[in-house]
Amino acid sequence: MKKLNLFLLAGILLFVLFSLNSCYYDNKEDLYQYAQTEPCVIASANYSSEIAQIMASECYSCHSNVDQQGNINLEGYDNVKKYVDDGSLLGSIEHTGGFSVMPPSGVKIPKCDIEKVQLWITNGALNN
Repeated sequence: MKKLNLFLLAGILLFVLFSLNSCYYDNKEDLYQYAQTEPCVIASANYSSEIAQIMASECYSCHSNVDQQGNINLEGYDNVKKYVDDGSLLGSIEHTGGFSVMPPSGVKIPKCDIEKVQLWITNGALNN
């Protein structure tokens, strides 16, 4: 009888351990953050028409004139240019080692937006 109870207890314990281990759910955004459904076509990368909009939609919730988390303001060309010049804007949105990951959720902004920022910086990060 003791052997039967011991086997029953061991079986229940193994079942519980395997059950707890199998309940893992991946976040779709984390798994497919690099998947791009539409091709990224970049005709130009101007501050006023593309980059300012990317900053507004992706960054202003934490880094604007109103909310300057980390003492960082990305509202307006002059503010953005400071972080372009020191490399931290691109390093942060690309999640390059040595830079703070932005956004802090760990999910990158859309790849096409990153490519627009890269092109704008490559072309001299002009206030155009």
